[in-house]
Amino acid sequence: MATFYGLIVSFILQFVAAFIAISLTKLTKYNLSWILISIALFLTAIRRLIEFLPYMFPTYSKDLSMLSSWTGIGTSVLITVSIIFIKKIFKSLKEADKIRKLSERRVLNAIIQTEEKERKRFAKDMHDGLGPILSTVKMSFSALQKSELTEKVSNIINNTSELIEEAINGLKEISENLSPHILSNFGLESMLRTFVNRINYAGRIRIHFSSNLNKERFQTEVEIILFRAICELINNTIRHAEASNAILKIFKTEDMMLIHYKDDGKGFDPKILEKDGSTGSGFNNIHSRLQSVNGRFSVESIPGSGMEAEIVLKLKDIRK
Repeated sequence: MATFYGLIVSFILQFVAAFIAISLTKLTKYNLSWILISIALFLTAIRRLIEFLPYMFPTYSKDLSMLSSWTGIGTSVLITVSIIFIKKIFKSLKEADKIRKLSERRVLNAIIQTEEKERKRFAKDMHDGLGPILSTVKMSFSALQKSELTEKVSNIINNTSELIEEAINGLKEISENLSPHILSNFGLESMLRTFVNRINYAGRIRIHFSSNLNKERFQTEVEIILFRAICELINNTIRHAEASNAILKIFKTEDMMLIHYKDDGKGFDPKILEKDGSTGSGFNNIHSRLQSVNGRFSVESIPGSGMEAEIVLKLKDIRK
């Protein structure tokens, strides 16, 4: 008796499942694999009905048993074929996702290249436009210094000349940061060493830099992305961390490049990055840029304990 009621419940549940599956066919845009699964569920419900019929018609039990077997075979065939089609669908989705990520990287690379072109153009305009003007003004003041002037006027001219010299040096530094020729000519390690030495000379913070790259060159866009990322980390330290020291290590293994950065500043709550537009956007820019070269970026910090950041790349993705 328990088997009888079990078959009734199973039959009802199978028909409900088949009905729901068939009703969703339109939402799947009449996907063939879904249609096959729906038919398989319907045949399973039919099979349950066939298993139930011998209780009502005992004389036909043998014929009904054979029909049940063939129904089971048909159901198995439909499920097998539908799984094959589903496998193809997942493969297509995987390919589509791969194409989407590749397109995103191409778009991001195009944006980065456009930014670098604009940086170079702006740096050239400043160097070729403001540079000569400031140099001419400096020469004019130098000529004035040779004239017979009162002590007060002479001091004013000397001070102005020094300010112009500072402006010229500042212009050179801005131009170099916008479009670093050392990076394009000598590579990432040399550019970072020059950049770190310049910061250490200013005396605001002490950066300890070490590397085993041995001046190895990498793809141009990769060197640019890594240089901008490290500059962003250092600038964040200078602007926000109130740190005295920072450590920058760049080393390569057999198949990986690892960049580790750490400062002894006041640290921060990582959750603030989601709310703080300035710091958060800087880290987001680093993350998105590194994604374009299959790089990984992570940041850890505890209030009062400084900040640590790590960049990891596969050498096969970045070597020339």
